[in-house]
Amino acid sequence: MIIYDLECTREHKFEGWFRSREEFDRENEAKRLVCPMCGDSHITLLPTVGHVSVKERADNYDKQKHFVRAFTEYVEKNFDNVGADFAQEALRMHYEEVDHRNIRGTMTGEEERELQEEGVQYLKIPVRKMSS
Repeated sequence: MIIYDLECTREHKFEGWFRSREEFDRENEAKRLVCPMCGDSHITLLPTVGHVSVKERADNYDKQKHFVRAFTEYVEKNFDNVGADFAQEALRMHYEEVDHRNIRGTMTGEEERELQEEGVQYLKIPVRKMSS
């Protein structure tokens, strides 16, 4: 499964999950992709974060799985989960209303634009729970 960051003409950002780039292209050309916030069907693919590709999949799969699990565990242990209050808490730290600390959580596309406009630095990392 491939997760793409998408955007409509009204600059609403959201993600879409596809089996392949070709599936995204087919769905988009057929206008079956719509913005969940406004219903716009003119969707563009946003630049995405880096990807890792390996030649020796069988040999490296366990190493990759271990790395992702270790990274996820590190974030869970060392970052306060502020949930949907992420943008609000990041702004409070940015304006030194509260002490700076590591936080994690979620935000809407509108909140993401607000953080960008205010110059708040953050790192967007998609993290999924892994099966054992």
